[in-house]
Amino acid sequence: IFTLTVAIFAFSNISFGQANNATGTAQAAANIVTPISITKNIDLNFGNIAASGSGFTVALSADGVRNSTGGTGTLPSVIGTVTAAEFTAAGLTGATYAVTLPTSITITNGTNTMTVDGFVSNSTNTLTGGSETFNVGATLNVGANQVAGAYTGNFNVTVNYN
Repeated sequence: IFTLTVAIFAFSNISFGQANNATGTAQAAANIVTPISITKNIDLNFGNIAASGSGFTVALSADGVRNSTGGTGTLPSVIGTVTAAEFTAAGLTGATYAVTLPTSITITNGTNTMTVDGFVSNSTNTLTGGSETFNVGATLNVGANQVAGAYTGNFNVTVNYN
């Protein structure tokens, strides 16, 4: 009986040692890409505007076309510098990205203010060749009897990979 018991345990240990195991091996990899960046090339400028007794708006498209609506203000024939803002986004070639524009900002001349809103962009949102240059326009809200002077303010444009 003792010999039979030892033989059974010997075969049992051998069968445990011969379990059906298989191991696969895989490689882990990562590719760190160039972070997306943005550079301002040209500032947004609505040019010369003649205020009046009623408020009005001056829209500047991303393509640099300026139009006035509402009120009796005018866009004089001496237009001054009129430019849509221009930015260059750069990063991974062929990547798509999102552009985030402000909702509104305030520009000032001393204590006098005007609101700029309705920001628009003509970005295709693709970094063809690793970069894209695009423009940003907006709408200037001119108040009734707006005080003359040079009004300025800053705004942020953000780009992120999709």
